[in-house]
Amino acid sequence: MKNVEYQTRQLIREIKRSNVYNQYRRLQMKIVRDVELNRRVDEFRKACFMIQNGPQAPEDMGRLEALNEEYRDILQNSDVIEFLTAEQGLALMMNRMIDQIYSSLDFDVSFLDS
Repeated sequence: MKNVEYQTRQLIREIKRSNVYNQYRRLQMKIVRDVELNRRVDEFRKACFMIQNGPQAPEDMGRLEALNEEYRDILQNSDVIEFLTAEQGLALMMNRMIDQIYSSLDFDVSFLDS
């Protein structure tokens, strides 16, 4: 177990050294400096997360379009666009790593598919 923990810490160090992570953090710090902008971005991110990760519903596309309209002002901000794109890249990288781990081990998670 100690070797797994050591390798986990190594992986975390490598993630923190990656361009994807560093770009995300740099852009996050840029957004955080503007308290009101950060608040609105977080509201948008939370609302998107709830729609995308909740039970699938036929009206989801309409809800996402309405959300984009409601937050149009911040979604036209180049810093926000860059941040959200970087966040998506980091999330994609993390998902790929998790998928690789699950698919490489005999760990049954098929119950999640039903």
